[in-house]
Formats: sequence, C-alpha cells, structure tokens
Amino acid sequence: MEYKLKVCPSLLAADYGYLAEAAIAAEKAGADSLHLDYMDGHYVPNISFGIDLIPALRKRVRLPLIAHLMISNTEERLPDFIKTRPDCIVIQEDTVEDLSVPIERIRKAGIKPGLAITPPRPLDRIRNALRVIDYLLILGVNPGFGGQSFMEETLPKMEEAHRFRVKHGLSWDIAVDGGVNKTTAPRIAKTGANVLVAGTAVFGSADIGKAVAEFLAMG
Repeated sequence: MEYKLKVCPSLLAADYGYLAEAAIAAEKAGADSLHLDYMDGHYVPNISFGIDLIPALRKRVRLPLIAHLMISNTEERLPDFIKTRPDCIVIQEDTVEDLSVPIERIRKAGIKPGLAITPPRPLDRIRNALRVIDYLLILGVNPGFGGQSFMEETLPKMEEAHRFRVKHGLSWDIAVDGGVNKTTAPRIAKTGANVLVAGTAVFGSADIGKAVAEFLAMG
C-alpha cells in the first residue's frame, strides 16, 4: 500500500488578522489539508481559535479541515465540534478514558476520527484503537506553543506506527506536528510518516507556494 506524502499547514502559525487569506494561500500552494489547533488554556497553557473558525473557513476554502482538540474536556465539547463539520476530528488520547466512545461518535457523524499522542506517551497506550481510526497524529514537541524544536526521540514512535500500519494493511495517515521544517522533514518522511503538519515553515515563509512545494518534493 502506498502512503502519499502530504503537506498540512498549521494555521496556528499564520497571522491571526489574516486567517482566511492564509488558508486560501495554502490551498493555492497545493496543500492537502489544513490543520486547526484548538487549545483551551487548560490541557495546554495557550488559547487559540474559537469554534466558529471552522464554518468560517468553509466559506473560503475547499481544503479538508483537520480539527485537533488540545482540550481537557473532550467528551463534553465533542458534540459542539461535530456540529461544525470538520473533515477530521483528532482528539488527544490522554484526555479520554474509553477511546472507543468518542471514536464511534465521530465516525457515526460522518467525520473521520483521529488520535493524537504526545512525545512522552508510548504507542502501546493506543494500540487497540489504531485499528478503528482514520488519522494518527504524532506530536514532535510537547503541545501548547508553535515554533518549538523537534524532539528526535519521537522518530522511533513514527517508525513503530508505520510498521503497525503496514503489517495490518491499514490506510490511515500518520501525521507529524511540531518542529517540522526543511531540516527535520526528510527524517520524518523516512520513518514512513506521510503527513507533514508544518506551521512556521509554511506561514513564516515569504513564499508559501515554494515552501509547500519543497516539502512535497521530499516524498
């Protein structure tokens, strides 16, 4: 099974005064999807977007929207995010006791369910759930703020996830978020991970189209 390399720019790194324009630029540049980090000031110290950003972006771009919930009350707020209809909802695996419940709820709503796992957490924590998701997000930094340096110790986790995916014939994407840039991306892609969630490396670039093209060329 072939796992195409994709670029998913993270809107967290864009100028908040021009979010729609940044999303449009990413789409024109050839990005495959758009990553939206929702942070609540509790699970992580930072606070990011309002929930209404998703329907607002729907009016401007056709890119699939990936809603990454870095919030502590996942099960309580999940119905609200489902109503906004992102293409994929990614929950932090350490915020829910029984992962099967939110995964099933998301899928029944016609939305792709995904899981995110932080650097200190081993893949074994979610091994059973890996058979029933559509998207795995491996964080290359501790969550909360953009612009952090990539943690090399997360590379073996990506390799392990890819081996599991291949062994069981699973088609879901392995995305990596945090510290993804021109230096780290080739090493990330070499593990088998196929979605580069790049924030500053895309939206901090003077030429967004060139930045996306350079990432795609690494595949």
